[in-house]
Amino acid sequence: MHLPVLALSLAAAASAYPVKPTSLNCRSGPGTSYDVVKTYSQGTDVEITCQTTGPSVGGDTLWDKTSDGCYVADYYIKTGTTDYVAPKCDDGDDGDDDGGDDGSGNLPGLNAVQTKNARAVIGQAKKDDVGRHGCQAVIATALVESGIRVLANKAVPKSLNYPHDGLGRDHDSIGIFQQRAMYYPDIAADMDPAKSAGQFITKMKAIKGWKTMDVGTLCQKVQVSAVPGAYGKRVAEATKICEAAGM
Repeated sequence: MHLPVLALSLAAAASAYPVKPTSLNCRSGPGTSYDVVKTYSQGTDVEITCQTTGPSVGGDTLWDKTSDGCYVADYYIKTGTTDYVAPKCDDGDDGDDDGGDDGSGNLPGLNAVQTKNARAVIGQAKKDDVGRHGCQAVIATALVESGIRVLANKAVPKSLNYPHDGLGRDHDSIGIFQQRAMYYPDIAADMDPAKSAGQFITKMKAIKGWKTMDVGTLCQKVQVSAVPGAYGKRVAEATKICEAAGM
C-alpha cells in the first residue's frame, strides 16, 4: 500500500537540486533587475518547476522557476548540466509578459517581450539578406548574451534613457547583443533591437567564409566571448525561431 507513495516521493525529489554559492537570491522574474523575493543558503535543495531564458550569468542564460514561485540563475544551481532539466515555462510564467507582441503569436520558446525583440532582429537579418545561416547566428548570439532582451547598464548611464527590459552588469556591455559601448559608441543603436542587429551583421559579413562557417564558431568570431562554447548550444533553438519567423 505504501510503495506507490514512496515512488511518487522519489520522483518529486528528482527535480530538486542544491544551491552552489553561500547564498542565492530568488527573484520575482528571470533576471537580476527583478526584486529579491527570498534567499536560499548553500546546499539547500531547490525544486525547479520550469525553466526559461534571461540575461546571461556565467555564460548560462537559463533561469529556473522554483516551487516558491521565484527565479534563480541556473548557473548557481548544481544540476550537472547546462541544458534543461525541467519543462520550459509557459509564456505567462516567466515574469516578462508585459511587452506585447505583433499579433502573430509568440515564437517558439519565447515570451512576448523576447518575441517582439526577435522579430525586430530577424527583420534586420532579412533586410541585410543574410539568409537562414545569418539568422541562426544573430538569434543564437542574442539568446546567449541577453535572453533576447534589451539590457541597459548603470555603467553606461545613457543606456538607462532608452527603453529596456532589464539591467546588465558586464563591463560597459548593453543591448540585446551586449555590445560594449567603448567599441560601439552609438548608444541609441546599441539599445535598438534592429540597429544593434545591423551592427552585429556588419561585423559578421566582414568575416571571411562566414556563409559556410559553423554557426557557433561564427558567433564567437563576432563576439569574442570569454565563453566561446555557449553559442553552439543555442543553435537548435535559434533554428526553430528563425524558421517560425520565415527564415
